Amino acid sequence: MADAPAPAAGGAAPKIPGSERVVNPTTVLLLGLFTCGIYPLYWMWLRVKEMNDYLGKQQVNPMFVFPGCICFPVMLYAGWLYVNGIPEMQKKAGVEAKDEKILHLVPMLLLMPVGMYMIQQKLNELWAKAGIS
Repeated sequence: MADAPAPAAGGAAPKIPGSERVVNPTTVLLLGLFTCGIYPLYWMWLRVKEMNDYLGKQQVNPMFVFPGCICFPVMLYAGWLYVNGIPEMQKKAGVEAKDEKILHLVPMLLLMPVGMYMIQQKLNELWAKAGIS
């Protein structure tokens, strides 16, 4: 398979295509609103994999994303794990880690596109600080 990404130096996992780059939060918000929940699933899947790769551990099992659509407690648990990983990512990037778990979790659960917008802004700051574009 010629299109498969080559392994990174030191045996690290290959980069996920389309992830670890700055994404316009407004685009995330609009796609989240206009795709009736399809884009939020894709966005969350990518961000969970991105977080796991960046932290070098499985903070959130990506398989929690899709069952969370029909089972609210699974989505609540996955969201809680995800927002707990953001301060770890901030520390790793050298950004001041702020405890804003509730501020991120409540919009993610009540109005997913707004929560996605807020988290995407945080991720863009992290990638800028870490030098990933």
